[in-house]
Amino acid sequence: MSKQQPPGWIRRLWTYLMRHRRNVVLALAASVLGSACQTVVPLIARQIVDKVIIAHTSALWPWLVGLIAVAVLAFALSYIRRYRGGQVALAVQYDLRNDMHDHLQAMDLDSLSKMSTGQLVSRANSDSTLVQGLLGFFPIMSGNVLLMILSLIVMIILSPLLALVSVVVLPTLVVVSYRMRWQVFPASWDGQQREGDVAQIVDEAVNGVRVVKAFGQEDRELGRIVGAAKKLYGSRMRAVRLQARYQPLMQTIPSLAQVAILAFGGWMALHGKISIGTFLAFSTYVAQFVAPARQLAGILTVGQQARAGVERIFQLLDQPPAILDAPDAVELVEALGEVTFTDVHFAYEDAEPVLRGIDLHIAAGERVALVGSSGSGKSTIAALISRFHDPDRGAVLVDGHDVRTLTLQSLRRRVAVAFEDSFLFSDTVRSNIAFGRPAATDAEVQAAAQAAQAHEFISALPRGYQTTVGERGLTLSGGQRQRIALARAILADPAILILDDATSAVDAQTEERIHDALREVLANRTTVLVAHRLSTLRLADRIVVLDSGGAPNTAGGRQVLDQGTHEQLLSTSGTYRSLLSGLEEELAEQVGDRIEVLAEIAPVGVTASAW
Repeated sequence: MSKQQPPGWIRRLWTYLMRHRRNVVLALAASVLGSACQTVVPLIARQIVDKVIIAHTSALWPWLVGLIAVAVLAFALSYIRRYRGGQVALAVQYDLRNDMHDHLQAMDLDSLSKMSTGQLVSRANSDSTLVQGLLGFFPIMSGNVLLMILSLIVMIILSPLLALVSVVVLPTLVVVSYRMRWQVFPASWDGQQREGDVAQIVDEAVNGVRVVKAFGQEDRELGRIVGAAKKLYGSRMRAVRLQARYQPLMQTIPSLAQVAILAFGGWMALHGKISIGTFLAFSTYVAQFVAPARQLAGILTVGQQARAGVERIFQLLDQPPAILDAPDAVELVEALGEVTFTDVHFAYEDAEPVLRGIDLHIAAGERVALVGSSGSGKSTIAALISRFHDPDRGAVLVDGHDVRTLTLQSLRRRVAVAFEDSFLFSDTVRSNIAFGRPAATDAEVQAAAQAAQAHEFISALPRGYQTTVGERGLTLSGGQRQRIALARAILADPAILILDDATSAVDAQTEERIHDALREVLANRTTVLVAHRLSTLRLADRIVVLDSGGAPNTAGGRQVLDQGTHEQLLSTSGTYRSLLSGLEEELAEQVGDRIEVLAEIAPVGVTASAW
């Protein structure tokens, strides 16, 4: 069965318009009535010329009062049309941006990792702005189209022969606009893609500015942005050339029709075939065609750009998340924290398997450390508990529930994670710590910070807990960011706490104080420790030794090689002793490097050991 195609972009955009049906109706109604008012004006002018000025069969003042009344009504209707139409355009832009944000928040990590930040920013900003511009034109253009139709009807009634001359211009406008539409759209799409590429490079240059400066690659980054900007310029110029070719043509065609009307209509008026008033009305109607034709040329250009923008937005919204709530998903109301892996297999896309038949049970309140060589699946096991990914085979259970049967929100409210790469929002320190519990009191925030050994350095910041950290927290050191992230996880008060090498950037002395505080925080709380350092193992009740899931192993196909306490594994597990030896060597190298550096900078008479 073929995959069902999503509805066309116009139909989908219309559904957004219908969310604001009242304002759409008011804008269109004002546009229709405003067009009717403009259609009446030339008829009043015709009566003034024929009956008042030439025939003297009517008084002037009633017609003048009529013109004033029509002008006042047209002004009011124009205000309503523009105000309500602008409100609809902004509201739809607001809805599109919110839907994009909600969709991105629902996307799984694998899909998000494939998306370019620059392209996402471009869709949220420039593309949605183009859509807003198109919808702002929509009531105005609708009124102008109606004005042209009503004017043609009146012209046919007044003089079918002269109206025929005016009608000839319409097929020409249709042909030109059709050709313009199909040539401007690809150019607009390409330009908006190029704009996303530029945004991506700028985002990388800003966020990676320390790396750029550290390696002296400022000129290289400048070259990248210049190259991308040149491609964007070339793409935009292609669209400009097409607009310069077609827009003047569309504006000229009605002017030529106006010349024909003046010539032929003037001849008919001189020979008495139409009245002078009728000739004046025709001239006015044809003149009214010029402005809508110009707007049509403009809106076709904006329309093709907006079409490219809205299709790019819907292209994003059509990407289905891989991780979704099941239709019959249930809430995890109370969590004890028991975790069970049953024959779990998992592989990242187009990669070797990371987990092959993992069987693991973590009792509620137990602290378990995962150790193993690089690629053994330690972080993957932690990610599966939070359901950042779903296993390819087998099941991950929390308190006996398969995590795929639980709502994502209720599961993640009871599982908190502190990652090695600590991300902070460009907000206050307090807001970052309270991210998982926005209603937390100041005392609770400070208690979490004290447990993470962050209170002291936070208090020393210019505004303490109200200090705003820079983008991604780069104004703080790596160890400070990790401690704030750890405080954030502690404050969430989860049933299951995952620490994925969460103190790797912290010095040994501070880490020891953190561990002393964590022993109280982690009491009776299920904790999964992804261990890359010896010191982390001291927090665990049980240590699980993992083998690489991507390569054949020597344990009869088992990926969980051994498990037990530190003392038990030292005596029974050669793999654990080997891993421990590697960690000790790495630690010794790090300590040796630090001692050498300190010895070089130590003042005379102070030894490295004293440092």
